Amino acid sequence: MKIYKYINNKGFTTAEIIISITIIILFTAIITSAFYNYYISVQSKNRKTIATNIIIDIIENVEMMEYEEISQDIVNTLIQTLKDNGTIQNGYSVMATLIKYNEIEGNEDKKDLIKILTVKVEYTVSNKQEKNEVRRLIIKK
Repeated sequence: MKIYKYINNKGFTTAEIIISITIIILFTAIITSAFYNYYISVQSKNRKTIATNIIIDIIENVEMMEYEEISQDIVNTLIQTLKDNGTIQNGYSVMATLIKYNEIEGNEDKKDLIKILTVKVEYTVSNKQEKNEVRRLIIKK
């Protein structure tokens, strides 16, 4: 005696369709989130690299000058020149400070042989403010 089970071959049930759509939506959301996080990570690294290159450009240009002619005004003029010629792109805020070592409290009796150049670059990555700062000693030769 053969027992046949009744099999409905008319198509998919509503439950199967809902489960398959849910799986597709979850998979798509996970893949999209992964790509977005990867994009933000790459964008952040690229912006940090550009900021570091801006700092290096400023420091190298200052180091090519004679020690006596380096002043805060000259550094500010250099930054403005780099902005004007496109080396410093829009979206990057650059600030530089120059301090003579012998003007720091406790060092007033020292000779003027060292200047401390601090260059800070600020930029935004996905609505988050980032900054990169480097200090460099400029030594009289």
